[in-house]
Amino acid sequence: MRPTTIRALSAFALSTATITLALSAPVFAASACKGLEEAVCGTTEACRWQAGYTRKDGIEVTSHCRSTGKAKAAAPQTPAPEAAAADGADKAS
Repeated sequence: MRPTTIRALSAFALSTATITLALSAPVFAASACKGLEEAVCGTTEACRWQAGYTRKDGIEVTSHCRSTGKAKAAAPQTPAPEAAAADGADKAS
């Protein structure tokens, strides 16, 4: 076989393997809320019920259960060093 044929076959095999792996692996995990009925959705803390609505482009979206999302942890409230020093000076007076 010619070197160019081997190189072309190798590139094709590598491309095929890459595409196969990309399509077989799930990109996003399935939502735990997907497909739940309204009664069950309301009792699940991680889910909320979304009422149906009509989008601007006229497409109607039916009511469904959706994830509330991940809550971000609140940053601790610590005063700035300048503010703490000013509070200390006020108390000393």
